[in-house]
Amino acid sequence: MPKKSINDIRVPTYDDLFTNEEQRQEAKLEKIMEIPVEDIQEFKNHPFRVRNDEQMSELVKSVSANGILVPVLVRP
Repeated sequence: MPKKSINDIRVPTYDDLFTNEEQRQEAKLEKIMEIPVEDIQEFKNHPFRVRNDEQMSELVKSVSANGILVPVLVRP
């Protein structure tokens, strides 16, 4: 068995000490959140591009009239 180094030791956080297991498991679940658009960063080769064409104009009109019908999914 290999020896443990100082880097293998995990110091408990405040949440480890003052939350229960159920709360810790719930914190790991995906949640619906509203985040500022400015916080979203594009990733290489993503499939959605802003275009300056007729389809984009129609999309803008649709969102203006109906709102966003399908939310955007982002990951950290």
